[in-house]
Amino acid sequence: MKPYLLPVLFTLLISGLSLWVEQGAYTSSTLGVPTVKVADYPVGLLTLEERCVDEKKQQVACHQLTDIQEGDILITKSNHTLFYRHGHAGVVIDAKEGLVLEALGYGESSTFEPLEKWNYYPTVKVLRLKDASQQDRLMSQNFTPFLGIDYHLFARKADLSATHCADIVWKVFNQIGIDVDSNGGYFVTPKDIAKSPYFFEIASYGFETEGDWS
Repeated sequence: MKPYLLPVLFTLLISGLSLWVEQGAYTSSTLGVPTVKVADYPVGLLTLEERCVDEKKQQVACHQLTDIQEGDILITKSNHTLFYRHGHAGVVIDAKEGLVLEALGYGESSTFEPLEKWNYYPTVKVLRLKDASQQDRLMSQNFTPFLGIDYHLFARKADLSATHCADIVWKVFNQIGIDVDSNGGYFVTPKDIAKSPYFFEIASYGFETEGDWS
């Protein structure tokens, strides 16, 4: 075997194992819609993103987010790399226009994504600041500095030249003095944000038990 084929075969093997392990991660009862199932879509070399699909494998909405406000945080655990379910996060910037600030992956910069796409994730939590005055103060800020930041998995919180999905959310709230990282670590994840005491849960879809990721 050609030596240069080994990394390719290894990548395919690990991706296949990951896909196999994730099959059946959600049941019809978990999703609440008997005819809806879950399929994986690649969003990177080793990263997969789950979407709801119908019996014909067409993507469909598996819920409908309502009562969304500016400053709400959206959390999903439907993104995974190999055997690590890291999830994804974004912050709603314009509820009327349906714009969510997100950092998607390598080769892309932070940008506004459509709110509607979150209806296609099998799992979504909507979090809102407990203190309404903090919500108002957050939305009075300028979000332009958070657009066009290059993606980097190991971005430092204080570094505005690199970011990732949970980090961009952390940076947005940090500008008004709120540390949304529940464990205060070097690296912030969507699950860390979901456990932050600053928020209460507005809605939850697809999470298996009450308190899951919170």
